[in-house]
Amino acid sequence: MIRIYSVFTLTKKEQMMRITSIMAVLALGLGACTGTPYGSPESRTSAHFEAIRDDRTLTRAFLQEMPKGADLHTHLSGAVYAEAYIRWAADPDLQLCYDPGARSIVQCATHVPPMAKPDCKSATQVRMSDAAQSDACIAAITDNLSMRNFQPNPLWDERSGHDQFFSTFARFGAISGERKAESLAWLARNAALQNVVYVEPMMTLGWVNPPTLGVTQKLAGGSDKDLAAFEKALLDHGFGKLVDQGAKVLNDAMAGAREQMGCGTASPEPGCTVTLRQLGQSIRTQPPENTFAQVMLHYMIAEREKLSVGVNFVAPEDYHVALRDYSLHMKIFGYFKRKYETVGLSLHAGELWLGVTELKDMTFHIREAVEIAGVDRIGHGVDIGFEKDSGALIERMAKDGIAVEINLSSNEQILGVAGKDHPFPTYLKAGVPVMLSTDDEGVERIDLTSQYQLASERYGLSYVALKTLSRQSLEKSFLSGKSLWHDFRTLLPVAACGKGFATSACKAFLHDSDKARAQVELETRIKAFEAQW
Repeated sequence: MIRIYSVFTLTKKEQMMRITSIMAVLALGLGACTGTPYGSPESRTSAHFEAIRDDRTLTRAFLQEMPKGADLHTHLSGAVYAEAYIRWAADPDLQLCYDPGARSIVQCATHVPPMAKPDCKSATQVRMSDAAQSDACIAAITDNLSMRNFQPNPLWDERSGHDQFFSTFARFGAISGERKAESLAWLARNAALQNVVYVEPMMTLGWVNPPTLGVTQKLAGGSDKDLAAFEKALLDHGFGKLVDQGAKVLNDAMAGAREQMGCGTASPEPGCTVTLRQLGQSIRTQPPENTFAQVMLHYMIAEREKLSVGVNFVAPEDYHVALRDYSLHMKIFGYFKRKYETVGLSLHAGELWLGVTELKDMTFHIREAVEIAGVDRIGHGVDIGFEKDSGALIERMAKDGIAVEINLSSNEQILGVAGKDHPFPTYLKAGVPVMLSTDDEGVERIDLTSQYQLASERYGLSYVALKTLSRQSLEKSFLSGKSLWHDFRTLLPVAACGKGFATSACKAFLHDSDKARAQVELETRIKAFEAQW
C-alpha cells in the first residue's frame, strides 16, 4: 500500500522526506514484481523506517505504533508518573500533605489550614487536595518526585543524578504503597498506548523482621546448611502466614487493576490487553536476616501463585550494606534458586561505574550473580568491562542464554553512562540476549518507546534489529509454559504450530503456555503493523 500525501501543505524539507519515503516504497514494489525479497512486508517496513530515520518526530510515531513484546525491568512504584501520585494523594480522606522542606508527600501535621493559592515553595505543609489545584505546586512536586529539570545542587545533598533518583522513592512512598491496583492499571494503560504485549512489574509484597516472629538467631554463614537452618527457624515460627498475606496483596492488586479498567465487561479498556505478571522485589540494604526472610517470602509466593513469576533484588548496589553483603546475598539466591527451580531469577548486578564505588566492587558482581546465584537474567550489567576476565564471562552469558535487561535512560541519568561507554553494543556483538526496558519510567520521565528510539539513534539499529529485541523480550520473559519457537534464532516454531497458529494442534499447544500465547499475539500484531507499508 502506497500512502499518498498532499505536498502542497508541506514545507520543502517535508516534501523531500515524503518523496524519499514514497520512492523507497516504489522501489520495493518493483522488487516485488521482479521476485526479489525486497517485496516482503518486513523489507517494505524496513525501507520506510530507513527513509524516516533522520526525522525524530516520524520515528517516534513509527516506534510508538510498532509492536513491542515486553518490558521486563520496571519497578511498579517508580513507573508511575508524579502527576498520577498527585491526583491520588489529593483525596481529602487520606489527609496527605506536601512538605516543601522534605520535598515529599507526607501525612499532614495537625492543623494544616486550607490554602486558596499555595505555592509549595515555603516551609509550610500544603494539603495535597489544595496542591493538586495549583499548577505551581504540581510543577514543584513533579520536579521533586522525578528527574524532571534536575540540576546538581550540593546544598540539598543531591550532587548527582544518582542521589536525586534514589531519593525520589521515599518522597512518594506515602501514596505509592497504598495504590498498587491503581499503579498496575496506570502501567497497563501506558503500555497499551505503545502496543506493548506484556509487562513484568517488580513489587514488594511484604516486609519481614525475624525477631517479630520470635526468630532471634543470626545467620551463621552462607553455607547451604546455615541457610537451611535459618529457613527452618522461620517456618517453625509461623512464616506461612506472611506468605498468605503477601499472596493476598498480589492477587487483590491485580484484580483491582482489572476491575478499574473494566476487564471482563462489555467495554474493557485497551489496558486489559496487556498481560501483567509480578516479580517479587526484595531489598538489598537490610540486615542479612531480614533480607533472607524477604527473599524467602517472594520465592514462596512465586512458587505457588500464577500471577508471580519470579524474584528480583533492588536498591542501590553501591550502598555499604549492599556491598558488604553482596557475596552472601548471591549465596542466598543460589540456595533458593536450587530449591525453587521453576521460579525465574533476575538480579540487578553491575549497576556501578567509576566514581560510584571502588574498582574492586566492580570486578565480580555480575560473575557471582551468574556463577553463584544462577540468574536467568541480569538487570543493567553496565560495568561488565570492569569484571575480571570479562571476555570469558560475556562468552558464558551468550552460551548459556543469560539475558541482560538494558536500561539506556536510567544508566545515563544515574551513572552518566551513555553512547560508546555503554556495553549494549558489546552484548549485541557477542550474542548475549538483550532486551530494552524502562527501569523507572515515571521517575525518569520516559517510556519504553523512547528506549527503542535511543537504541536506533545511538547504535544505528535497524527495524529488523529492533523487532528482534521485541521478540527476544518475550522469549526471555518468565511467563509460564513453553516458547512458541523451537529455534528462536531462525524463528522456527514448535512442531505443533508449524502449519499455522490456527490449527487444532497449535491451539492445544497454546492453551497450555502463557508464553506462547503472548508470542502469537506479538506475531499477529507485527503482521498487521507491517501490512501498512
